[in-house]
Order: sequence, then C-alpha cells, then structure tokens
Amino acid sequence: MTSSLHLRSSIRMIQSVPLTNIRHGLLVLMVACLGSLERSSTAEEPPRPIPTALLPFENRGEAKEEASILGDLLFAKLVVSDHLLLVERQALKSVLDELKLSKAGVVKADEANQVGKLTGAKLLITGSVLRIKGDLYIIAKVIGTETSRLAGASVQGPSNANFDELVGKLAAELDQVIASKGESLLPKVVTTEDWIVSTKKILSGKALPSVTVKITERHLNQATFDPAAQTECEQMLTALGFKVIDGASPRSDEADYRIQGEAFSQFAANHSDLISVRCRVEAKMISQKDGNVLSSDSETTIAIDLAEQIAAKVGLQEGTRKLIERFVIKLSKELVN
Repeated sequence: MTSSLHLRSSIRMIQSVPLTNIRHGLLVLMVACLGSLERSSTAEEPPRPIPTALLPFENRGEAKEEASILGDLLFAKLVVSDHLLLVERQALKSVLDELKLSKAGVVKADEANQVGKLTGAKLLITGSVLRIKGDLYIIAKVIGTETSRLAGASVQGPSNANFDELVGKLAAELDQVIASKGESLLPKVVTTEDWIVSTKKILSGKALPSVTVKITERHLNQATFDPAAQTECEQMLTALGFKVIDGASPRSDEADYRIQGEAFSQFAANHSDLISVRCRVEAKMISQKDGNVLSSDSETTIAIDLAEQIAAKVGLQEGTRKLIERFVIKLSKELVN
C-alpha cells in the first residue's frame, strides 16, 4: 500500500513537470519505482527513524563541567542511530532562543509541543547530570512532543569514571528505548479520511462559507514540480464540503475567506539510503469581508524517503494537513447553523 502511494504521487508529479524538467522528473519516477520494487520484496517495510531533538541537560549537584559537554558527546553518538533522526543543532538553537527556553533540562508539556511544531521533532531528549556521594548520574527523558508521554534511561559511575564511556552507555540505552518504546510515545495515527468523516459531523448543519487558497511554494535549490501544500489544502476543504474558488480566478475575491501563506522545503541530511527533508508551511486565514485574521499558524515537519522531491512533497502535505485541521476547528466555532 505504501509503495503504491509513493508511485502514484510520483506519477502525479511527472504529469505536472515542465518540458524543461522532464529528464529530472523521469529520474525521480525511476527512483520511486526502484523504491517500490525494493519495498515490495520484503513482507514489512522497516520502521523509519523518528525525528528527535536533543536538548541541553541540566546541571545538578556540581556537575557543571559534565553538563556543558554532554550535549556534544551525546549528539555525536546518537547521530549514527538507525532509530532516530536528530534535528540539526543550529535549527534547534534558533527555536529554543525564539521560545526563550534557556533553563536546560526543564521542559513543560506545552513547550515540548511548541518545539515539535517549530522543528518537526516527534521526540525530545533532555535530562540532568548530578553528583551524589561521589557518584556521577546521567538521567535522560524521552518526551513525545505531541503526547507528552515519557520514557527514560539513566547511567551512573564513579566521579572519576571515563565520561565518554559513560555517555556511550547512555546513548546505547536511549537508542534501545526509542527502538522499543518510541512509537508508543507518538500519537495514534488518524488518516485524513477518518479525520474528514469526524470533522463533517462537527460541521453538520452549519452554513459552510466559500474559501480561496493561495500558498506559494518552493524547494530550495531544486525546481518545484507542483504545489503540494495548496493542492492538499484545496482537496481537504473540498472533501469537507466547502466551496473552494481557484486562487487564480478573478472570482477569488468573492470568497468569504482567504487562506494565504508560503511553504518551503530543503534537504536536511542523508540517513543510510534515505534522505530527510525539512519542510515548513506558514499560513493565515482571513475574512475577506472585513480583513480580520481568523487564525495565523505554522507547522514544521521532517519527512524521510528514498527521493528528495518525494520527501519534500510528503512533508509539505503533512504540515498542511495539520494546519488545515486547526484552521477548520477554529472556523467551525465561528459558523452558525
């Protein structure tokens, strides 16, 4: 099922490719086909690594020196894991500065959710380093950014123990924890189809307004095949029963609401034979009658696939779905029966 979805997605991409990009489009389709054959040769596709943000650890009990270098050591040991995909450190630092999360090791549930929204991380790793009666303890927490569910790992040794080896043991434990419990820290997967069915019940009996959508899109350093974010937005709204007016049509000004924004994606990292892409969608919903902004929001995702363009498309679609889900729920409170 997953393979056929990737293949159909690639075919749709090729159909919209300008003639000047046809060779590149055919290459993407060939990669997707090879990926489909590879996946179909196994009974079950192996789990993808989970996007994870490694936060600073808190210094407790006179372990300032160890806490200051722990992040660098742990990052270096976890970056090779097959079970997690670490968020790039500079991107994470920018988010922490933006959210003013300066106290290492202390993250509230709503803060974890915000870090996830702004970095694409599904899991956070944080914790503390402390000394007790001559022993050194490193205590780590793994937090689901969307669920606030927790798992933990810890190591201890004498104060004069080889700190690098101690961190290595912690990295091995964290790798095993995420391999065995990582999926349980994530929210239950709700398909778009199921969400549409449940949301239609919420909208039932309400007078649905007309909507027009204009989301510009670009994939850094590569040509964009088709507007994944705008197309996903229009398809979801149409499926819910909204009247969607083409943003390029002269009649777009007649729509009750306008969703406008921008989406971009860029290569993040290679992970074994997979490619990760970081995607961000920013949009706002505006009443065209009075210009009031009903909602303004953003979503960052990290998508992983064999082909960079496919990963970008999947990531932008996921980010758009999350935004539209929040927009529609907020809009439903404004509508009357």
